[in-house]
Amino acid sequence: MRQFLAVSALLFALPAAAQTDPILSAILAESAKASPIAFERTVRAETPGESGKASVVVDRFNPRAAAGAQWTLVSIDGRAPAAKEIDQHKKSTAAIPTPGFHRLSTILAKPPAKRAEAAGRVSYRWDSLPAGSVMTPGGDISGNLSAELVVQQVGGKPQVEQMRVFAAQPFSIRSVAKMNHFDAVNQYKPGPSGLPFLSTVSQSTDVTAPFGMGGKRKSMVSFKAL
Repeated sequence: MRQFLAVSALLFALPAAAQTDPILSAILAESAKASPIAFERTVRAETPGESGKASVVVDRFNPRAAAGAQWTLVSIDGRAPAAKEIDQHKKSTAAIPTPGFHRLSTILAKPPAKRAEAAGRVSYRWDSLPAGSVMTPGGDISGNLSAELVVQQVGGKPQVEQMRVFAAQPFSIRSVAKMNHFDAVNQYKPGPSGLPFLSTVSQSTDVTAPFGMGGKRKSMVSFKAL
């Protein structure tokens, strides 16, 4: 359960500055107007120190439910969650933004550092992210992360295909831990509302930390619209 909470915290507001690129401007404007939609999320995370084993957590988000009751923890490793696990899940989901396409306008608020176009796709790169974009149990690591966005043309309209958030180089976390590797690839597909829908997040991290809190971890998060 602890690993699931850490993964959730890493998962992923209007742009702070006007974007001059028309394709990117259209994407971010669409994101800024979008709202979270109902989905089921499945997190499959490797169990540290146990090669080949993984924990599987399933939860659901309902934007129409009352505040504080929008998230439901469905199962952990195929069993019903215990009361303590439900409480931990409630605290975790209350502390982080709901993942989805609507988050792009916040995460990619800064003007991009680079732009490239090839084979019908346009890619953008940001060297750092705005504060609050990526929160972890160790704090806000956004300023140490870079991002790449890939956009393709679908029916003459720009469509988000992928966003990758990664650490270009190792960095310290509160002077007691070190992030040796961080890479999260977010894949999008057309959603039921016509807007891009976050379909999967593939993530890998490598942290050096005291008291056995570090280590290498991989996870795959999949989303299903409800």
